[in-house]
Amino acid sequence: MATADVAVVGAGLAGLTAAIRLAEAGARVHVLAAGHATTHWAPGGIDLGALPDSRTSQEAIDRLAMVPGHPYGVLAAELPAALAWLRAVLAREGFELEGAPGDPLRAIPTAIGATRLAALLPAGMAGALPAWAPDETLVVCGPAGFRDFWPEAIAGALRRPSSWRGQTPPGRIEAVSVELPGLAGRRNLSSLDLARLFDDPAWRRAALEGIARAVAARSRAPGRVALPAILGLNDHPAALAAAREILPLLPFEVALAPPSVPGLRLYAVLRGALRRHGGRLQVGEAVHGTIDAAGRVAELRAPAAAREFVLSAGAVVLATGGIAGGGIVADGPATLREEVLGLPVDGPPAGNWLSDDALSPAGHPLETAGIRTDRHLRPVAPAGSTADGRPIAENVRVAGSLLAGQRYLRERCGDGVALASGVLAARKLAGVAR
Repeated sequence: MATADVAVVGAGLAGLTAAIRLAEAGARVHVLAAGHATTHWAPGGIDLGALPDSRTSQEAIDRLAMVPGHPYGVLAAELPAALAWLRAVLAREGFELEGAPGDPLRAIPTAIGATRLAALLPAGMAGALPAWAPDETLVVCGPAGFRDFWPEAIAGALRRPSSWRGQTPPGRIEAVSVELPGLAGRRNLSSLDLARLFDDPAWRRAALEGIARAVAARSRAPGRVALPAILGLNDHPAALAAAREILPLLPFEVALAPPSVPGLRLYAVLRGALRRHGGRLQVGEAVHGTIDAAGRVAELRAPAAAREFVLSAGAVVLATGGIAGGGIVADGPATLREEVLGLPVDGPPAGNWLSDDALSPAGHPLETAGIRTDRHLRPVAPAGSTADGRPIAENVRVAGSLLAGQRYLRERCGDGVALASGVLAARKLAGVAR
């Protein structure tokens, strides 16, 4: 039987944040996950909050904190320190975050020619954050044969003023495709293939010099160049520095369809930080456990090749994701079930899970389903029960999008909730883990 001070279930931003913080404090930490989480699929950047009429992430955070039952009611106060910690972890590996919660939410180009709102981005994408000047040119540039990034289509869509969400667009938008070294005729390129090529210094320089010539033919200055998010996978800081040195316009990366190269970079940094502090990470099988009569979880179990894997732990952080992450599933047509410990799920009545309009601007009531907790992130008994609101698992903490009361995709608060709850869960377990 394996042992740990704390078992963390889930390897997304919330789970890895909690695990690293606990390991930094000297706890023996073991992370278990059925699969990879949103870091591998999200477009990059750190979403703290973005409501339709909010001007900044901080404004959205403040408003969400006033919504009854929203996680930010407890977590908003934790967020500044959690964000400062994440910046420091990334900076140690040469990955900088640019922007701040109080900065204006800017319309950032996407690979489908639309825009999304952002204020906090990795350095490779942050060139899109400054407001556009009327005399600036945006050159959309992509590798020839790369089917996840079509410069002409993207530029054509971005030329529509409505794409910019009421913000000032660039004065001119151009498109160019470039044949990269050794790839002529290739039509099966993936973002991972290209990102790994940009890790090679010699190939990278030749490719960037070719891109520079093509961009200069379209525009010299002032302006910026939008590239697909392929500037290195394992050596991104060097690739970004080379792009800034060689290209005639300020480059910025545009998020692509999954797998997310910026997300993979973030995951690699967090995984490395966990391992440097002695933490363990195990991905691949679903995990299950039980709450005993004393209100504690003593061990977790997972399938293994020869025999069942059993982990004995003094405490558990549950960060398996909500409805979208598979941490909560529908058990038949009328019941929602939490998958690891069978915790009670707080959600709308079965007949009110979905709106009649599939594309309703208000979303679906099911989005808010999750685990209700107290201020210490301990799961509590459901309303109306004999133990209404009391903790039901003293050594368990719930983190991330598994927390009830948020619409983490629609409100764009998922990363902020994950960071703040991961930090708070780690602090609350400092005296609980054996």
